[in-house]
Amino acid sequence: MIRALPALLLLAACAANDPLPRADNPAEAECRREAQNAPGAKDAFQRLQIQNPTARERVLAEAAAAERGAYLRCMRAKGLAAPGGVEPVRRPQ
Repeated sequence: MIRALPALLLLAACAANDPLPRADNPAEAECRREAQNAPGAKDAFQRLQIQNPTARERVLAEAAAAERGAYLRCMRAKGLAAPGGVEPVRRPQ
């Protein structure tokens, strides 16, 4: 159980900080799945260090940005998202 605790904490943190909107239709659900499997997000999660809180926050922010970008690209490709928009504020690194 002790070995599973960090993974459960990470899963809870990721669920609480989900950068993607809730999927209300099949096209949104497909874009959400595509965004969660985006190479940038997967690369960031591979670098995740649970023991280092500063690095963890930075990597989670990178993964969230990669997921948001992939989601918006998918939605635009399907004609479901308006072009343009405002880029989210990023913390200095």
